[in-house]
Amino acid sequence: MKISAFDDIVGDGAKHQLITLLKVGGVAVSQANWLVKWWQIVMLSSTGISRVGDSNVSATNGIPIGTVNNAQFAPPVSEGTENYPLDTVYVIIRSGDVACPARAV
Repeated sequence: MKISAFDDIVGDGAKHQLITLLKVGGVAVSQANWLVKWWQIVMLSSTGISRVGDSNVSATNGIPIGTVNNAQFAPPVSEGTENYPLDTVYVIIRSGDVACPARAV
């Protein structure tokens, strides 16, 4: 697997498709192939609860990402043909909070 880290994301409290927030060196990354073996979001600063989930994620729906240095992640997929479709992941990062995303392909 190859791990790719992305620029930190400063939250605005709104729901976003995760792949639309991913940048490297301030430049948006190509959204061509978003099937991944593993992904993770670590909170670097947190004043409350941020959430991750599908397109129904909201302030009260979805998995809490956690507080500082806590994370949500999808465990590595060991089956060669299995992947997580990262383009189906949505996040709400509280305004001013900072998250650090990564993926592995």
